[in-house]
Amino acid sequence: MTVEETNWLLSLPKENKLKFIESALKEGEFGIAMGIAKILLDTPITKGGISTEEISEVMDKGITEISTNKK
Repeated sequence: MTVEETNWLLSLPKENKLKFIESALKEGEFGIAMGIAKILLDTPITKGGISTEEISEVMDKGITEISTNKK
């Protein structure tokens, strides 16, 4: 992801950022979801990052849905 793309991502509302992770997981793009999560976790909350707890919640939900749908 370029610096411009990262800055754009960080400028979005929190709900949109979390939705990107959720959508990537639903589409089976685990690597993309992890990449977005890493950017958001590495960035201070005051600069657009998101807390570990909130990202973990979305990741856990997405992974649970994927594993449930495969059964």
